[in-house]
Amino acid sequence: MTFAGWGDKPLTQRGELQAKAVAARLSSENLSAIYASDLMRAQDTAREIAQRHNLQVRVDKRLREVNYGAWEGVGLDEILAGWPDVWDARNRDPENIAPPQGESYADLWRRVEPAWNEIVQSHSEDERIAIVAHNGTLRILLCHLLGMPFAHFKRIQTSNCGVSHLEVKRAIEYSNAEKFSMVAHNINETNHLKEI
Repeated sequence: MTFAGWGDKPLTQRGELQAKAVAARLSSENLSAIYASDLMRAQDTAREIAQRHNLQVRVDKRLREVNYGAWEGVGLDEILAGWPDVWDARNRDPENIAPPQGESYADLWRRVEPAWNEIVQSHSEDERIAIVAHNGTLRILLCHLLGMPFAHFKRIQTSNCGVSHLEVKRAIEYSNAEKFSMVAHNINETNHLKEI
């Protein structure tokens, strides 16, 4: 296993099959918009979905995966040999400890949160939107929406082309600040991937 964050590689053959499967799964949804990270693997998946809805993919660099910095494309054995103390510290506190030249999960959230807020504010409550992003990005977003500390992100399973269905409602509260409430209808549905 190697760490793939900002590395911009296309989908593998299996990834292409997964993208087609998730597009078929979402074909009956009445989607109003599709957002994706600017990395090829997310854009290619989003385009498969968008084709079935006559939509253009809205690309946002802020939806990228966490930046692994010096660990990008590196295997665990090499990380343990070169950065054992940083690895241990990050495992103890992934929210605040970053790989060398990379991002912590708090850094990731500071990047993702404005994008998320803009997406929610750009659509009415009755619109359905799809966000095609990455494991770390989606786990941190789900932690936020579920009210979980970011340190617990590994408790949420996210599979390539898994589907999570969240209902977000607006509520005006507390000094006129706009707040959101959320109901999770499902997290990481993968039935459409069983044959791949």
